[in-house]
Formats: sequence, structure tokens, C-alpha cells
Amino acid sequence: MSRYSSFAHSCIGESHIKKGVVCQDSSLCVSNSRYTFAASADGHGSACYLRTDIGSEYAVDCAQSCVDEFLRNLGEAHADLDNNKERDQLFGQLWRSIVSRWHNMVEEDFRFEPFTQEDLDRIPEQFDYYRERYLAGNFMDAYGTTLAFAVVTDDFAFCAQIGDGSCVALDDNGDAFEPIPEDPRCHDNVTTSMCQDDAAYSARFCYFPKDSIPSVIFLGTDGIENSYCSREQLYGFYRGLALTFSENGLDEGLRQLSAFLPEMTKRGSGDDVTVAGIIDFEQLKAMEEVLRTSLEESSVEEAPAESEFAPSTNTDEEKTVAAANTVNTEAPENNE
Repeated sequence: MSRYSSFAHSCIGESHIKKGVVCQDSSLCVSNSRYTFAASADGHGSACYLRTDIGSEYAVDCAQSCVDEFLRNLGEAHADLDNNKERDQLFGQLWRSIVSRWHNMVEEDFRFEPFTQEDLDRIPEQFDYYRERYLAGNFMDAYGTTLAFAVVTDDFAFCAQIGDGSCVALDDNGDAFEPIPEDPRCHDNVTTSMCQDDAAYSARFCYFPKDSIPSVIFLGTDGIENSYCSREQLYGFYRGLALTFSENGLDEGLRQLSAFLPEMTKRGSGDDVTVAGIIDFEQLKAMEEVLRTSLEESSVEEAPAESEFAPSTNTDEEKTVAAANTVNTEAPENNE
């Protein structure tokens, strides 16, 4: 798997810094001899979700550990993934194992450290509904989070997602596309979540056979896309980021990204921001000229230089409301 590299970086949002709120995004990357993995998760920012930062951390950890077991068990039977019916069944089993493990970790955390009165007092009075749920032992909402991850092996690749945020891939022509199907339930201030009762059935997957694996797969939480005014601007950011990695290598590219993200959240969404991804540097290097031309011809202002991933000013409020089917879907909008 030396052909592929992965990276992940999360940055606290400017609004969270101002309000003394912890970063609620989490990310993880793993590269070994069998697979390359990257994941991002976005905890729900409202004060009603008391341990959403823990929930997002658990989500990326569960995804990686379950993917590891999934690939070990799959072994040489990976040809089954070429059959649509078999693939749907296998991915369904994987996703159910991720959700089950996440629930187990959440339950263990709550058993070890139940909510205190101080915790409950953090919930705004107008949302007593959440306080009542938690006092009644329905604590899953408090850990609510989205999750997206990508996996690349020598023989295939796949991505999965629950909730908002975006997965953006680049083909050999430098064109950006979003391979994971949209979820119509994610709109405005509502997102599907790991804390939903039906989370085990809410994942969306995409699959790439060996000859169709993209050169680059990026995962971004909604703080990234909400920092741009259009999809084309968002794609311009990712094309510029891909070119930066190609020209400067993984370590320097990640350093430039980590230096830029605080500026993005300051000038853009104000939300926590995360970018994770998997890169085939051999293919990406061959695309450099295509990417340069695409960026030069684009009317979008994003460019590959460190100081020029420039986000657009975005005054929209953060979209981080979990809509669990046992929770009021008019849950509080996070104004962070």
C-alpha cells in the first residue's frame, strides 16, 4: 500500500474559540500494508449535545477498527464486492458493526461518568426536552455526531457517510465530483446522526473497483463547505489543495493546510473544520499540469499557494442539528 497516503486534520472553529467551546470535530488516518483509511466526524454543536466531542472521537475510532476487521474477514473474497447484491449486504454488515460498537462505547462512557447536575444545567431552558430525556436515561443524543470515511486497498476502494459534510474526489482529468449519494434528510439545520435509532440503516456508500479508484478522495465536515458560496468554489479549494500536496509532498502539504484552516474558519463558517483524505501521489503527480490549467482557467479565486485557499465570507449559521427519530426534529439550531 506504499502507493497511497492518508492524512487528517481538525481545527477548532473561530466561534468556538470565542465562546470557550471545545472542538467537536474529530479525524483519523491510518496507512498500513493492507489498506489506507481516512475519516472525519462532526459533533453537533448545540449545547444540548453534552458530549458530542466524545461521540465524534468514538465514531472515527469505531469506523477504523470495524473496517480493519471487515477487511480481515473479507480476505480473498473481495470479488464479492463486484456483485451489487453481495456488496450491499457486506457494506450493511460493516455499517451495523460500526454503529453497534459506537453505541457500546457511548454506553460505557455514560456508565462510567453519568451526567452531573452541572452538565444538565448547560442545556438552555427553552430546550428542557433534552434535559428530561437525559434524566430518563435516553442519553445517546448527547453524543450525536456525523461520520464519513474512505478506504483504499490494492484491489478496490469504498467510502461511507452518515450526516452532512462532503466527500469530494478528483478523477484523472482533475475534475471534482461527489461519489457518495446525497441524503435528502440533510438540509438547512438538520442532519442525520449516529445517535439516531435508525442509524444502522442510514449510511450511504460508494464503491470503486480497482481500475476506477480516484487519484484523490477528500472528506470535509460541513464547516468546510459552509465557508464557500458555491460548489464550484468548494471544488476549487480541493483542486488547489491537491496541487499543493503534489508540489510539496504530504508533510509540507499538511503543514500548509493546518496553517490555513484557522483562517478559513475565521473568514468563513466560524465552525470547526476538518479535512481528511487519501492520495495516490503517482497519479496525482501526473495530473499537476491539468490541475494548474483548471485552476488558472477557473473564475474561482482559490489557488494552490498556502495563503490562497481563500474561503468566502459566509454568515450562515452552523448546520449541526441531529434529527433522531425519537427526538424532536425542531432541535435547537446552533448559533456558533
